[in-house]
Amino acid sequence: MTTTINMRLLYLGEISYEVRREMQRLVHRYAIMPFQFRFLHKSNKLKKSFTYKDKQNHLRRSSIVYKLTCTCVSNYVGQTRRNLATRTNEHKFDQLSEVCKHLLTNPTHRYNFKQPEILGITVGQKKRHLLESLLIQEHQPDLKVDGIIHPLTAF
Repeated sequence: MTTTINMRLLYLGEISYEVRREMQRLVHRYAIMPFQFRFLHKSNKLKKSFTYKDKQNHLRRSSIVYKLTCTCVSNYVGQTRRNLATRTNEHKFDQLSEVCKHLLTNPTHRYNFKQPEILGITVGQKKRHLLESLLIQEHQPDLKVDGIIHPLTAF
């Protein structure tokens, strides 16, 4: 009775067949008991060679709920479907924004617009508004939400 041993080899083109032939030759020459190798070639998928993806700059993220904190510890929780960099730039210059109003009334205060805290990510306007409402309740921001309609009343 012959024992069969399965062996996986990484497929590297013609060299894989040469390794296979050499291993079979060595086994037949030096084996004490009869057995047979069965070689299985395994191919590496290209995506397995790149297991680590580049991290996306968090300012380029979209469909998020975020938190901005002032040097005076006042904070603001908001949401956007656009990328975060666009929205934080609006907070700097849009005088209707509560963050901009806070900075205009307190010229020595600063927000770190380059490092806003991402509180949550979700797709869909209703889900994003709901998540924002829940996070506003959790974080209790000092600054009012921009706009008049509170997200929970929109449902």
